[in-house]
Amino acid sequence: MNMGNVSLHGDFNNATNISCSVHIVPEMKMVSKLILFSVFSVFIFGAIILNILLIVQINRRKKHKEFTRFFLTSMAAADLFVGMTLMPFSIANELTEMKQFLGPRTCSLMNSADVMLTSASIIHLSILTFERYIALCRPFSYMRICCRRNMIFLFLMCWLVVATISFGFIMPGFHHTGIEKHILTCNVHVLDRCRLIVGIYYELIISALTFFIPGFLILGLNIRVMSHVRKQSRKRKYVLRSEYNHNQRNGSETQSMRIARTIAILTGCFFVCWLPFFIVNKIIVFTNYSFPYIAEEVVLWLGYANSSMNPLLYLLLQSKSCIGKR
Repeated sequence: MNMGNVSLHGDFNNATNISCSVHIVPEMKMVSKLILFSVFSVFIFGAIILNILLIVQINRRKKHKEFTRFFLTSMAAADLFVGMTLMPFSIANELTEMKQFLGPRTCSLMNSADVMLTSASIIHLSILTFERYIALCRPFSYMRICCRRNMIFLFLMCWLVVATISFGFIMPGFHHTGIEKHILTCNVHVLDRCRLIVGIYYELIISALTFFIPGFLILGLNIRVMSHVRKQSRKRKYVLRSEYNHNQRNGSETQSMRIARTIAILTGCFFVCWLPFFIVNKIIVFTNYSFPYIAEEVVLWLGYANSSMNPLLYLLLQSKSCIGKR
């Protein structure tokens, strides 16, 4: 009887191993781990140092309008915490047996923080894009629309939304709705890494709220801003005639082109960093998590890289773009 039970138990384990084999992550060699650690460490130090520099600079000089300064500081703080918490945890998750050491509850906690902080960074960027649009295209309405009351309301709504869709769904396990049982078993109980496994319903909701809606807003407003800049440049070309005005026109056109170029760079960086992540995530969910795990990690770190690129671009371009300045 005991031998029969052992045989059945062994068959069950073998069946589980076979069915979960597609989800198992191959063990990396020590050299690969060292290379991975070195590359990811650059992103970590970049996110921490650059965001601290950005927070200090925009609050020390105070050249920016209050609305811009407030949300730049909040976005930099979110990106800073990505560099201080999520990136180191992700490295430890790849190189060590963090899941066995910390337990599944801590995995859910870190996954919730991951969704909250990265989503907050994206939504902050859309709010800043909206502020730039108002400042450049509707300057006479700026004080009414970007007042302190609306600023605080947008800030609270931003963090309330990202906290709800992260901790409010992930910690109770609502994000697992719609996942087949064997996929959930393989990735949550068998896989030795903390991996965020979500159902199709949660994936569609979070993608819409944290990327596609803000992304279309960012893209649409930036197109409006660049169109406005081109129209203003054309008007100046016909209005300014004298030699003095000709020089002034050149300066104005140069400034306008700098604004358009800065907006294009910021928008392009945003989509380069985050669009692959959300596309691959859709493929992963629709293929029942049989997609290569390494591809998931690559696009995740590409998204993390945006937390380093945001402050770097603002620090490099703010002196030339006049965006958000008084």
